[in-house]
Amino acid sequence: MIPGVALTFFEGSIMAEPQPLSSIVRLAPIKRPACPKCQAQMMLVQIMPAFLGTDLHTFECRACNHVIKTLGAYDDPMQSRERGRRL
Repeated sequence: MIPGVALTFFEGSIMAEPQPLSSIVRLAPIKRPACPKCQAQMMLVQIMPAFLGTDLHTFECRACNHVIKTLGAYDDPMQSRERGRRL
């Protein structure tokens, strides 16, 4: 800030309104597996990048605390054909 200079804000800013990420990037539904021990539906507790185009999904059973890890593929939104319309 510069001393003695007041900042003014203009109505009708050219900045777009914030949008939730889900309205910009289509997310594929993540399948929640049944626990192999007790058959309860597992919760997704972590997603980490594994390698290009693939994430490591960690699921945990709330009933028996069993943990499984699976690989999930995704499409890079920056390489998508819909990029011009959505971003």
